[in-house]
Amino acid sequence: MDDEHDEEAHAYPNSDDSGDRPSHKKKHKKKKKSKHLSVEDAIEKKLREKKKKEEAAAAAEDALAAKIRAKQQQAAGAAAGLTTPESEEEKVEEGLSVSEDDSDEPNYAKSTSTGVHMAATAPPSAAQNRAAASGAATAVPLFTSGGGDVRNRPPPGSSSNPDPLRAAQAAEEERKKNAKKVNDRFADLHQTGQWGGLSKWEIYGLCFLALAAVGVAIGLGVKFANDAKTEAPTGPPTKSPTNSPSLSPTPMPTNDSYRVTTGLDVLRNAGPALALRVNSPEELVGASSDPNATPQEIAAEFVLYDDRLQIPARDPRFVERYALVVFYYSNGGCSGDWIDSTNWMTETMDHCQWYGVVCDLQGRVTELAMEGNYVTGNLLMELSQLQEMSTLDLSNNRMDGTVPLEALNISSLFSLRLGNNEFSGDFPFDKLLDGAPLLNNLWIQENSMLTGEITDAYCGLFSITLDCDNFEPQPTYTNDGDMTTFEAQCIQDKGIKPTEYTCNTDVGVPVTRPPSTTPTNNCGTPLPA
Repeated sequence: MDDEHDEEAHAYPNSDDSGDRPSHKKKHKKKKKSKHLSVEDAIEKKLREKKKKEEAAAAAEDALAAKIRAKQQQAAGAAAGLTTPESEEEKVEEGLSVSEDDSDEPNYAKSTSTGVHMAATAPPSAAQNRAAASGAATAVPLFTSGGGDVRNRPPPGSSSNPDPLRAAQAAEEERKKNAKKVNDRFADLHQTGQWGGLSKWEIYGLCFLALAAVGVAIGLGVKFANDAKTEAPTGPPTKSPTNSPSLSPTPMPTNDSYRVTTGLDVLRNAGPALALRVNSPEELVGASSDPNATPQEIAAEFVLYDDRLQIPARDPRFVERYALVVFYYSNGGCSGDWIDSTNWMTETMDHCQWYGVVCDLQGRVTELAMEGNYVTGNLLMELSQLQEMSTLDLSNNRMDGTVPLEALNISSLFSLRLGNNEFSGDFPFDKLLDGAPLLNNLWIQENSMLTGEITDAYCGLFSITLDCDNFEPQPTYTNDGDMTTFEAQCIQDKGIKPTEYTCNTDVGVPVTRPPSTTPTNNCGTPLPA
C-alpha cells in the first residue's frame, strides 16, 4: 500500500489530499496501472534474485573445488614428508556465507559440505567477501567432508597410526636393502626358471660337460665291474666252516683248485663210470703221454689244465667242450683219419670255430656236421651233453658198433643222420622219441647190419629213410606200388603217414680214406664197446 501511495504522489505532485486529486474513476485506473507495473517489477526482482543465487552457487562451487585441490595438495605434501604451516587466521570455516538478496534481511552462512546453517552476527562486507573468495583456494578447511575439525588432528608424523603409504614405501626400501644380490646372468633363472641370460656357446659348454660327466661315470662303472671280475683268488676252501659267515660272501670260489675239483665231478657224470679212472684231479696230469690212458682221461686233462680258455666248471660250455674233445680222441681226429680237422684242439680258440661245429650266440653247440669226413669209432655217450644240438650229421663215414640210446638223449635233437655207415644191432625205435621228443627227420639207410622194429609213433614224422629189408614190419612197397607196407599200416592205425618215407635198397659206398698220418701225440685207448 505504501508503494501505491508513493506512486500516486509521484504522479500528482501538485495535488494535495483535500480536493485536487482526480475523480474516483481516474483514481481507480491509476491504481490499476500502478498495480500492473508493480507485478512486473516483482517478477524482474525475482529474476534478479534468482540470478544472484545462481552466481552465488557457482561461486560456492568454485570455492569448494579450490578447497578440494588445496586439500589434495596438502595430502601430497604430507605423503612426501612436507609440512604446511597453518595459523589460526588461515583456518576459516568451510562454509561461506552467501547473501540471499540485497534487502535489509539478515544474512545466513551455509556450510556447503555439511548443510548446517549458522546465523551471521553481521553481514560481511564486499571486501570481506572478495577476500574469502580469493583465499578459498589456499585456505585449509576447518571441517572435513565427514564433519571433523582438522584442528583436532595431530601434526603429521605424531599420530599413533602411521601413514599407510609411507609404511609401504619404507617396507619396500627395507626389502630392497635386504634382497640377496643375484648375478645378472641368472636373473631370468630366479624370475622365470629359465637361463635366458646364457649365450649359445655357454649352453653348448654346459651340455658338453654333462655328457663328459656321464661318460666318465660309465667308464668308472665298467672299470669297477672288470676289477670285480678279476679279483685275486680267495684261496682254497677251508675244510671246516668259519665261526661266523662273511658279510658279503662270494657266489663261488674262483681259484684253480675249486675249478679242477668241481670240474672232475662234472666230467664223471658226462660219460661212462669207467671212463675216468682217477680219484683226484691231480692224477690226470700227464694223461696225454700215458699209453694206458683213455680218450676221456686225455680230454679231461686238456679242459682242466691245458685249455687256455679256462671255462668255469659250472658253465654249460665247459662240459660241451669236453664232449667234443672226447669225440676228437675217440673217433679218428687224433689219429689223423679225418679229412678236415681245421682248428680242432686249438688251445686259444673257441670250439665254435672248429670245423663242423656250429654254435648259437651264447656259445652253445647247435650242430655237429661231420658228413663225409671219414669219422671212425663208435657213437659216444658223451655226445648227449650237447643238449642244445638240433642236428647231428655223421652220415657217409666209417663208424661202427651199436647205436646206444644214451648217446641220443638230446632234448633239442631235430634231425638225426647216420646213413651209409657200418652200424649194427637193433636201432632203439621204441625209446628214441622219449629222449628226443623234437625229432622230425630220421635217416639211417645204407647200414646193412642195422635192424629194428619201427613203431607207429613214427607215423607223424616229416622224413624217414631206412633200408627196405632190414626192419620190421617189412617196409616193402605194396602190389600197386603207391606206398610201402609201413605207410599203409600208419594210415590204418593212425590215419596219417610220414610226409616223406623212403625204402632204400642201395648199398652204401665206403668213403675213401685219406693218406695215413702219424699222430703227434697219444690218442688214448678206447673203452671196449
